[in-house]
Amino acid sequence: MNTFYLPDDILNGSPNAADEVVIRSYTSGQDSVKNRIVLNQNMINLLVSGTKTVVYADATALVNAGELVVLSTGNVLTSELLTGGQQFSSILFYFSNELFNRFLIKYDHLLQTVTPLRGKQPFLIFKQDNFIKHFIASIQSLMTAGSELPSAVRSIKLEELLLYLLHFDPERFRAIQIITKDKEQLQIKKVVESHVGQLITVDELAFLCHMSTSTFKRRFSEIYHNTPQKWLLNRKLEMAAELLRSGGESPSGVYLKVGYQNHSSFSEAFRNHFGHTPSDYQQQQLNGVP
Repeated sequence: MNTFYLPDDILNGSPNAADEVVIRSYTSGQDSVKNRIVLNQNMINLLVSGTKTVVYADATALVNAGELVVLSTGNVLTSELLTGGQQFSSILFYFSNELFNRFLIKYDHLLQTVTPLRGKQPFLIFKQDNFIKHFIASIQSLMTAGSELPSAVRSIKLEELLLYLLHFDPERFRAIQIITKDKEQLQIKKVVESHVGQLITVDELAFLCHMSTSTFKRRFSEIYHNTPQKWLLNRKLEMAAELLRSGGESPSGVYLKVGYQNHSSFSEAFRNHFGHTPSDYQQQQLNGVP
């Protein structure tokens, strides 16, 4: 079974691959079952015809024609079924957490008095009313020429849709904020904590999290209440101290296992943090000296 990376796979070779908003019209004339999808960005799927099932690790969504679903980033299984002899048809919007967070900042005054719905799911389903149906028609009209929509137009159309969802159901919309924030925090924690003992820069960590360095530093500070540099330094040294206390590692061999390039810089950082050189610290710990 193939795995599809979205929106990356549909942007292969596109001059608009770096744009923040991707809009695609999608049609299919046959059923498909349990496609493996890696969503690298959030997605809004406006279902025109057919039925779509989306399976996350902890929840399943059934979306019917005349509905739209907001999907958060992550790994999902999707099935698409035709109904009534029609093709499966939908309009797809892809956008990053960073863009969505900027939207929330811009319209914060509309959200301050709104209490989000309880419970957390990796998706949200909305009914398509007359406005949404006319919105879909406007997108289809813009895309009839077959050429790529300008970046400014795509950004404006996404903002229009998000604003309407905010107006239409503010409590549910606030839940979207919770979804994207939780997913983003999980991604940052997974990336950072799995690379503590490796030679890696803050810029590289930001890249792995699909963020600019400035955005990564800001989000990291919100989660860990520290800068990435200080947090990583403390974690590396705590890991080194644990290895030294075990007695199975020599000070000269520990520095490589915690991501230092040379022994001297490791020894200096360790002494500044614990007040002893790695050798003295290990000897004291093994002799039972507090």
